[in-house]
Amino acid sequence: MPSWKFKNKNLNEFVTIAVVTSVAAKDGLLKLKLFSEDNQQILNQDFVFFNFFGNIRKIFIDEVVSRGGSCFVKLKDFAEERELQVFLNKEILIPKYKIVLDKDTYLISDLIGSEVYYKKKYIGKVEDVLDVPMNYVIEIRQKNNEMLMIPFVLKFFERIDAEEKIIYLSKESKFLYDEN
Repeated sequence: MPSWKFKNKNLNEFVTIAVVTSVAAKDGLLKLKLFSEDNQQILNQDFVFFNFFGNIRKIFIDEVVSRGGSCFVKLKDFAEERELQVFLNKEILIPKYKIVLDKDTYLISDLIGSEVYYKKKYIGKVEDVLDVPMNYVIEIRQKNNEMLMIPFVLKFFERIDAEEKIIYLSKESKFLYDEN
């Protein structure tokens, strides 16, 4: 069995790109549920990280396999079923700096905590981003402590500055927000 060396790192430095949903022990593969429609995020990695109870472990990838619409990963030095079971239900992380985002694409973690404004008036802070069947919904805790839900449709947003954590709602979002 491979040796385990842990490095404590700040979890904010990482993005979860998948979770291990099952083990195909005879092939030494782990079945993944990807959190992005773009599987290039996993295909372009030589190694990934796993969070084991707050300790981040770097694991090298041997190969990535696509079968029947599912994605599988084979890790270096892990082949026995007993070893693979350790990864079941664990999240696969990669450093944020390795993420390649398209224009108008944001990491949920970068939006949470953002201040939201409409016509220069402070509305509240992004509390969460929900993944609902049609699209994502941004959950904003308003000054009065009530929750405002805005579909993550770009026409509702004038500008999003994920780095500065500021979001400006557009005029099109007026019907979603009660100014009273």
